[in-house]
Amino acid sequence: MEKYEVMLKEVAGYDYPKIREAIQQGMSHFKSKPQGRVFVKPNVIFAHKRYGTTGYTNRVVLRAVLEELSERKEVERITLGEHCAVTVPTRYAFSEAGYNEFKKIPKVRFRFVEEDPKIFIDLKKATIHKRLPVAKSMFEADYKIWVPKLKHHASTKITCCLKLNLGILDSSTRLVAHDFRLEEKIADIYEAGYPDFIVVDAIEIGQQAELVPPLKKIDCMMFGVSGVAVDSVGARILGFDPSEIEHLRLARERGWQPASDDQISIIGDITLEKLKERVGVLDRTYHDPTQVDTPIRFYLGNYPEGTRLCETGCNNMIKTSLSILNAYDPGCLKKAKPVAVVIGEYQGDVDGLGHRIILVGDCAKVKGKITGKTYRVGGCPVLVPLFITPAAFLFGLKSPYNDPSAILPYPYHFAVSYLIKSANWFRTQWYKIS
Repeated sequence: MEKYEVMLKEVAGYDYPKIREAIQQGMSHFKSKPQGRVFVKPNVIFAHKRYGTTGYTNRVVLRAVLEELSERKEVERITLGEHCAVTVPTRYAFSEAGYNEFKKIPKVRFRFVEEDPKIFIDLKKATIHKRLPVAKSMFEADYKIWVPKLKHHASTKITCCLKLNLGILDSSTRLVAHDFRLEEKIADIYEAGYPDFIVVDAIEIGQQAELVPPLKKIDCMMFGVSGVAVDSVGARILGFDPSEIEHLRLARERGWQPASDDQISIIGDITLEKLKERVGVLDRTYHDPTQVDTPIRFYLGNYPEGTRLCETGCNNMIKTSLSILNAYDPGCLKKAKPVAVVIGEYQGDVDGLGHRIILVGDCAKVKGKITGKTYRVGGCPVLVPLFITPAAFLFGLKSPYNDPSAILPYPYHFAVSYLIKSANWFRTQWYKIS
């Protein structure tokens, strides 16, 4: 039985020399030999200099990876590529995360996935995406390195290597099946975003929700060449059995190795047990909106003709929105108005208690008596800014999207991104038909 190794290295804090040494040891052990054009994918789903400083791959870790590559003569060019959360230009997120300093590193160039021309590739194991547009710069890479941050995800439970691949998609493709089928989608795109080497920032892990997570220090870096193996160990570090992670289970069913934890060998200088002890009880505050400490009342229903909640669709967007509102104005959720929020097809009665009842998503409905006026926020799924903007007003809370100091210089980056995307759209159509 073939074994898939995952290396755990203890690194106390974001100490650059120690991190660089750990990366060198990891690359040496796994015989990682990056050469030619190298595509590096970090995790930058969201970044803001004031209230969004925790959800992305730490700058020290990423700098160590980029400088290690830059000093290797076999490496000709390093592309740092990513697509952050939909509606936010990645160039804005890079700026807010402090990544612009990496432009000074020799051989490094930035490519924002949503702006890059796309190459269409066929997937053999996928069930949702049979043909997928991917960034030309990633498609043409000779070697790929993924640098995720290990975090709890409010809906999929973990985000690490496999879920990092949502950032290789453009916005329109990313929103396809971003509903109750999201875990299936993540399993699909692993075929397109399969890295040659993985460096995981687990020095400080993310808790609660993935965009603005409170951090817990566990002083670890992870290395491997199999995303399934790395994520399986990451799940166990966070206190989950890998079988609880739906996209991992689906990936294994489709033949991605290792098929079981018996095939994983954990090596390094720190044990899994020690790391689980450091994590302790993981803070999962937003995994169930009805359990959040707030007067806001949530009425959760199944997706149309379904038998379960749409956990990774509008429900997930609500969790994300709540975490952002609380990160922007800590403690605000406890002071919100007792507004009713309906997600999916809710079986029962809903009383607005004198407030508007918010119907979230195109399919939201109440299969019972409604007392009060309704306000629908459409979408499938609803986009976070489109929900937060009216909802914050109805909740009686502050919204970051109404605060110029919180969104500047967003308009500039948005305009530049839009112009480049528009120009490269024609190149994408050429690649599509040629």
